[in-house]
Amino acid sequence: MSEKIEVKKAGFKMDKRLISCIIALIGSIMLIATLFLPFASATEKYREQLEKFPDTMYAEEIGMTNKDAVNISLFEFGKIYSSTAAAQNAQAVSITCVVMISAFAIFALLSAIFSLLKKPIAIMIFNVLSLATFLLLKWDFNDRGVLPSSRYDCGMAQYFCYFGVAIVFVGAIIMLLIKINQNKNLKQRSEEHTSELQSL
Repeated sequence: MSEKIEVKKAGFKMDKRLISCIIALIGSIMLIATLFLPFASATEKYREQLEKFPDTMYAEEIGMTNKDAVNISLFEFGKIYSSTAAAQNAQAVSITCVVMISAFAIFALLSAIFSLLKKPIAIMIFNVLSLATFLLLKWDFNDRGVLPSSRYDCGMAQYFCYFGVAIVFVGAIIMLLIKINQNKNLKQRSEEHTSELQSL
């Protein structure tokens, strides 16, 4: 009977660990999705201008039309800045932006990988790095007057990212607490086993 209870407890702990892993993974996927969601959305007035000539090229280097430019994602900003990195007058800014966008993508991906590997400390580290890079990107765009501006407002990606970060933290913290509890139980069992052997 006691063995059945132990098996049920172990199964419940495994389920909780799996759930925490799924929560962290969902949050990490949301961070990755942030790259492809609108980071900048055209203001109502500028949207009307863009929609008047939808097939006109907005950024010829990457094949972006006015229709595509109504909403611009971080991934698309990365492509725009990559195409302008060769120009000397904008080289430093372009390279910095490409590096920051790439860093955010790498940290979000590593957060997802460590979620699958059930490594709570690593998840939290890369989640913090993702958030820090994202905040730095936001500050840079704001400081240069890119976002917000008379043409563009902040897109949904700028809010969606925070939900992803929060969900990752929830999953990682639950995972860490389960791991601490398991280690405590193992230590307790080891001590009990040692005391039983000593009493023999």
